[in-house]
Amino acid sequence: MALREKLLDKPNEFLVSRRDYFTLILAIVVSLIFIFNSDQPQIEAVRSWFVEQAAALQQRISWYRGLIALSEESARLRERATELMLENGTLREALLENHRLRRLLEFRARAPQRLLSARIIAKLEQAVNREMELDVGRRHGVQRNMPVVTPAGLAGKILAVRETTSTMQIIENLNFKASARVLRSREFGIVEFQESTGLILTSVGKNSDVTPGDVVVTSEISSLFPQGIRIGVVNTVTDDNPSLFRDITLNPDVEVSQLEEVFVVISTPPTGAPADSTN
Repeated sequence: MALREKLLDKPNEFLVSRRDYFTLILAIVVSLIFIFNSDQPQIEAVRSWFVEQAAALQQRISWYRGLIALSEESARLRERATELMLENGTLREALLENHRLRRLLEFRARAPQRLLSARIIAKLEQAVNREMELDVGRRHGVQRNMPVVTPAGLAGKILAVRETTSTMQIIENLNFKASARVLRSREFGIVEFQESTGLILTSVGKNSDVTPGDVVVTSEISSLFPQGIRIGVVNTVTDDNPSLFRDITLNPDVEVSQLEEVFVVISTPPTGAPADSTN
């Protein structure tokens, strides 16, 4: 019984201790009721002021809500724009891959030799041993010294073979060599790579008929490569050196840094030491 009376007394104590606040609030409410129900000019002015302030506050609240909604919409639009950018990039890459693969298929259909398609799975960009790893190997019929080509021309040759993978020595390798000839004038030479000048055509006499723009292809005396495969285009021809040969630089037809797929020419490689390459 005492506990019950104690609990009932607590609300009364709360009201009594704060009766001044409740009295003030009640007085304000009653005053506002009289103000908004009076037709006197002074009261009307006060009422108009309250209404204007309330309207202004409502406008600020609406503006703030609109700003929040605009920010959320902007975030959604940015997210959607990012999604579309990624989707567009994927579609563009798929289109380029489709064109590239179609070109490869057309090249394989026209080639007189049997070609084995291969994908590059790794690149070794060291100064001397510039090589690439292919996803085909002994199981697919690949053998050492087999030529590697693209629709643009000669890319390199097979340097090492494993069961399911192989290593390609690219034309931009210091140890790479290929017997070649100038297509227009039939001048013979050897294609090599130098770090300072890039692809060059060596062993061409100073009285030879070679000019910038001439196309260079593999020659029929090559011990590794079928004849007629494009290697590059003559860039510069100079006779400044004291030797009997001209300095000839080439622009390669194959951009090896951009290679993704290649073809291995499936043929029987020579049993002896190849004359085209030192490795």
